[in-house]
Amino acid sequence: MAWPEISIDDFPPERDDEPSSLRQDIIDELTDHFACALNRELLKNPDEQTAKQRVLNQFGDPIKIARQLWLDAMKEKIMSQRIMTGVSVAMAVCGFIVVGLVWSMMKQNESLNLKMLEQLASITDRPQPAQISSVTDEMSQISFQLVQDNKDKKPAIGFVGKLTKTGTQTDQFTVEDVSDESGKLNFGKLPWGKYELSLQSPWGEHNSNWESIGMQFEFTAIPGRKYIETIACPSAAPEKVPVQIKVNWPVELKSDDYFLLCDFREIPFPSNPDQFRLKSARVIQNDSWYYVRNQKKNTTGVYLLNEKNEISQCPLNQKGEFINLALTALNEKTSIKLSYGEYVLSYIYLIQKSDLSKLSEIKRHEFNRIMNLKTGQIITYTRALYDNTGFNATSMFFVPFKNKTRLPNPDDPMKMIVKSNEADGIVLPNQIRFTASKNDQNIWEINLPDLELLKIPEGVQEGSGGALGGRNGAG
Repeated sequence: MAWPEISIDDFPPERDDEPSSLRQDIIDELTDHFACALNRELLKNPDEQTAKQRVLNQFGDPIKIARQLWLDAMKEKIMSQRIMTGVSVAMAVCGFIVVGLVWSMMKQNESLNLKMLEQLASITDRPQPAQISSVTDEMSQISFQLVQDNKDKKPAIGFVGKLTKTGTQTDQFTVEDVSDESGKLNFGKLPWGKYELSLQSPWGEHNSNWESIGMQFEFTAIPGRKYIETIACPSAAPEKVPVQIKVNWPVELKSDDYFLLCDFREIPFPSNPDQFRLKSARVIQNDSWYYVRNQKKNTTGVYLLNEKNEISQCPLNQKGEFINLALTALNEKTSIKLSYGEYVLSYIYLIQKSDLSKLSEIKRHEFNRIMNLKTGQIITYTRALYDNTGFNATSMFFVPFKNKTRLPNPDDPMKMIVKSNEADGIVLPNQIRFTASKNDQNIWEINLPDLELLKIPEGVQEGSGGALGGRNGAG
C-alpha cells in the first residue's frame, strides 16, 4: 500500500465550486514527496519504520498538510463567496431600511395632504368677497392674540373681532371671528393691504373702531408675510363705584325751589332718535374701550339734584323721554353707583320745582335758541337733528321753561319766531367730563353759568346747529 495513507475523505466537505481533480492532485503530489523523502532516509538507515518516522518528523502529519494545501487552493474562492454573502446581507438590510423610510414618508405625506385639504376647506367655507379669490393676489395670514389686561395675562375668550379692509369702495370688505379658548382671533389668509380691527367683549364693551372705522387700530398686511399682534382687552365688565355730584349753587338759586337735571346720555344716530344710551370709556393699552348701556334695557344716565346735592335717578318712559314727576316720586340719595370709567355730561337743565310736573314738554324734537359764547352767535338747535353728545362733544346748559313766546317759523322750520331777548340755553366754553375711579373718592363738581349770559346782546347773528363745531362726537 502507498505511503502515506491519504484518502479523499480526509479532506473538508466537498464544495460545488471545487475543481473535480483538486483532491486527487494533492494526494498524488503529497504521496510523491513523502515517497522520495522515504527513499532518501532508507539509504541512510535501512530500518523502514525509523525512516518513516524521520520523514514524518521532517514534514509533519500528511493529512493536515493535505487539508492545508486544499484550503490554500480554495481560499480565494471561499473568501469571495463570504464577501458576496456579506454584501448580499448588507444590501438586504439596506433594502429593508429604504422600504421603511419610503413607507414612513408616504404616511407623513398622507397626513400633510389631509391637513392641507382641511385648511383649504376651512378657507373655502369662510365667506369672502370676490376680490379675495383672485389667484394673482398675494395673501397674508392675519391673526391676533387677545389677552386680559391683568397680571396673569390669561386668554380673552369670546371677544368678537371685525376686520375691515380699507381702500376704495370696491376693495373694502369685513370679516368676523370670535376669540377661541386660547384667546386667538384667526382671520385666515387675506389680501395684503391696510386693515382696521374692531373688538367687542361678551358683555358689550367695545373699542373705538367698533362704531367709527378709522379711529384707532390700523395696520398694513405685507404680501406673503404673516401678521400677528397681541392685544390687551378688558378682563371683566367695569365694576360699579359710588359717585357723588356736588353742584356749586349760586346764592340766588340755592333753595328748595330749584333742581338740576343732568343728562349723561347720547343719541348715536340722530336719524333714529329713539336710541338713547349711556356710554362710559376707559383706556386699555392706548386704546379707548366704551361700555354702552342701551336706554331700553337700562334706564340710567339721567339724574336730578336738589339744593342739598341729594341725587335721584330721573324716571323715563320706554323711549327714554322725560315724564312728568311729583316730588313724592323722587328717591333722593347722597350718591349713586356707576360703572367706573369716564363720562361726558352733555346736557344740563335748570328746573324749578313747579316745572317737575311738566318735564315731558322737554322734547328732543323741540327747537331751542342757544347762545354760543365762543362764536358770539345764537344757534337754532334741536337734539333730534343735531345730537351733541359723545366724547368730543360740547356741554350745554338749558333753562327750558324760561321763554314762553317761542313759535315755529312756517317759512323756515330751523328758525323760530320769538319775542324774548333771552336764549333757551348756553353752549358752555369747556366740556364737562368726569371720571368714576375705583381708587379715588368720586366727587363730581358742577359750576353753573351766570344766568345773565342768557341775555342776547343786540346785533347778534343767528345760525344753525352746525355752529356747535361738531355733532355726534367720536366714540
